[in-house]
Amino acid sequence: MKALRIAFVLVLIALLAGTAWWLRNHEDKAPLTRAWGNVDTRQISLAFEASGRILKLGPQEGAPVKAGEIIGKLDTEALRIERDRAQAELERAEAQASLSREGYRAEDIEAQRAQTLALQSRLELARRTYVRQKELARANVSSRQNLDDAEMSLEAARRELKASEAQLHALESGLRPQEVASAEAAAKSAQAAVASLDYQIEKASILKAPADGIIRTRLAEPGDMASPSRTIYQLSIVSPKWIRTYVTENQLGLVKEGAEALISTDTIGSLNARVSWISSTAEFTPKTVQTAELRTALVYEVRLEAADPENRLRLGQPVTVDFIPGK
Repeated sequence: MKALRIAFVLVLIALLAGTAWWLRNHEDKAPLTRAWGNVDTRQISLAFEASGRILKLGPQEGAPVKAGEIIGKLDTEALRIERDRAQAELERAEAQASLSREGYRAEDIEAQRAQTLALQSRLELARRTYVRQKELARANVSSRQNLDDAEMSLEAARRELKASEAQLHALESGLRPQEVASAEAAAKSAQAAVASLDYQIEKASILKAPADGIIRTRLAEPGDMASPSRTIYQLSIVSPKWIRTYVTENQLGLVKEGAEALISTDTIGSLNARVSWISSTAEFTPKTVQTAELRTALVYEVRLEAADPENRLRLGQPVTVDFIPGK
């Protein structure tokens, strides 16, 4: 009997020690707050910036792609021809702008001055001829026709000299500031046209993946016509994954933005996640929530972000979310 008492006491001591050990190792750990949700589908609709015929498309549906990877190209032959024409126009406009800034050449001014002097001499000769013909006509030595011809020659010489003097004045004064500004603006416009075509050829006609992901849908083939409004690929983002779940008002006080959580499924185990957003508006529980006791309750939408570089979580997959209060 004494031995039984001793054994009982030893067992009791062992139970108390085990209980104390468990409490000591678990007293700082807060209970988990559990919810259920689904992996949210996040995808990007990809289209060319420019319009044209598709020359090449790379990945098929289900293929993984990396950010910046070229996945499609347009035929740019017509754009390159237009670019050559725009380049020629740019060179012409820049040459004209350079001439405008430098003004007229000294040789041109000197040539115009010489022409003006020659026309002055011609006018003087025409004036003398007219005076002589007028005197002869008055003396009835020359015909009226000769006088009329001399008068017409005099008027023509005056007009030519006047035009030449105006041209000389323009050359000596140089171009007006407005004319120089107009030539420089034309050169800038031509330069912008070339830059626009370069962008269409080098950037807008090339389709790149904006992020790491998996091609979910391919909606065109080489030879099809593309435009900015036509989707060519639908890209599903691989990582991070977004999880959508719902919590009750009682759970809401235990869930904070930035808090840690564990995402688990029956097949992949668990992944670390972090709360990225909590709705401020209550709503009736969506049909996708799996627990029957929550389907008539008001809940708050919660979104979490989980790194999944190995792409273990599938889009739309149901998951269990264990929030860790205080973390």
